Amino acid sequence: MKNRDVYQRDPFDIALLNHGVATVTDALTGDERRTLRFELTHFVCEGQYRSGLVRVLESYLRHQGQPEQPAAWISGFFGSGKSHLAKMLRFLWTDYEFPEDGARARGLAQLPDDVRDLLTEVSTLGRRGRGLHAAAGTLGAGAGGSVRLALLGIVFRSAGLPESFPQARFCLWLRKNGVYGEVRDAVAAARRESRPEAGAEREAGSDRPAPGVDPGTEMADREFRRELNDLYVSPLIARVLLASDPGFAGSEKDARAALRAQFPRPADITTDELTGVIEETLAPDGEMPATAVILDEVQQYIGEDTGRSYVVQEVVEACSKRFGDRVLFLGTGQTALSGTPALQRLQGRFTVNVELSD
Repeated sequence: MKNRDVYQRDPFDIALLNHGVATVTDALTGDERRTLRFELTHFVCEGQYRSGLVRVLESYLRHQGQPEQPAAWISGFFGSGKSHLAKMLRFLWTDYEFPEDGARARGLAQLPDDVRDLLTEVSTLGRRGRGLHAAAGTLGAGAGGSVRLALLGIVFRSAGLPESFPQARFCLWLRKNGVYGEVRDAVAAARRESRPEAGAEREAGSDRPAPGVDPGTEMADREFRRELNDLYVSPLIARVLLASDPGFAGSEKDARAALRAQFPRPADITTDELTGVIEETLAPDGEMPATAVILDEVQQYIGEDTGRSYVVQEVVEACSKRFGDRVLFLGTGQTALSGTPALQRLQGRFTVNVELSD
């Protein structure tokens, strides 16, 4: 007998699609979904992974009906699997459905009964309210060092919006006024008309939408996002707005000036503005879905900067107070919160601790 014979799966037949490193992102592309499926299928929910998920989920359910949810903190040395556990929670929380074949995250993962039962209770909460939602990412991914804008970027992306603050606010404004689809489709059509050869290439190439996703809508979204990169100077967006919204009167130049004035690019925003925009994004009718907000590599982002630590504490506390028992925050770092002066400030907020020691 060879060593490979004792494994349930032959290690010579398995390629690590994530190269042994989990990245906490949304599954937006085909490659990301293939990697996610691999990670879910090979997720070994035992030991500290199992006890950690139980601790986080039990705390969330236990605090239903309470004014606030305590936040959770996953700690462990480099390579201990913090990001992997956080990523699995993100997709198990919503029971993510793969558009290619309808497979669900909880069906692909081999979960123990206690974890599965707790996730079922979370789903029951979602059915009683506005559903389930999850947002995940790293605060250091952008926004010029602003904790609030970085967090909003993560929330925007999870809701299918651009990560950039002006572009996302513009999309929210279009949705609020009931013209998002009209404007998106008109801008996308104008782009295709101006570059018909590029549109033909995308139809036949790697941009083909995933099975189960409406090709026209996905293609229009993609074209619209590209044009949004030039929000302040785009003649297409200005022209379509003038045609679709009577409030945008005047010339295309006037419309572009109005966009710059109404949707500016701030260096930072206030905490009150942050919570208001999160509510506008996830709860436009005022009722927040059962939401998990997962912030990976928080310790790496904070470093020794006590100012950043204070802002992280402030925004998590403000969101917890505003959204009550609906929103769970989870952060990760290599050390426990008592390990550094900058992290110690977070101890009063991140009180559900999961330590991956081996």
